[in-house]
Amino acid sequence: MEKLWAETGIAFSDFLQISVMFLLTMLVFFSSNGKRVRWLNTFLLIMFAVQCAFVAVFRPGVNVKVFALLMLLSVLVIEGVTMLRRTSHQSQR
Repeated sequence: MEKLWAETGIAFSDFLQISVMFLLTMLVFFSSNGKRVRWLNTFLLIMFAVQCAFVAVFRPGVNVKVFALLMLLSVLVIEGVTMLRRTSHQSQR
């Protein structure tokens, strides 16, 4: 499995770690409607940002750094746009 990922420049463990945290953060964000689970979403978002920052700073190779930063940027954009749309729909009611 490691040989398959060697061509991309991203270790399989890094890919798996970042992808699972990305999916978990998105799952919690989109499945939570109320404020009961908002703390969990905030916690996961902070943990994902810290994880991506550590990967971007300490892992060798440009590919894994770009992947981590793009995943972090996509989480921030998705959550930001969705929050804006949710608040605009609530204010129009």
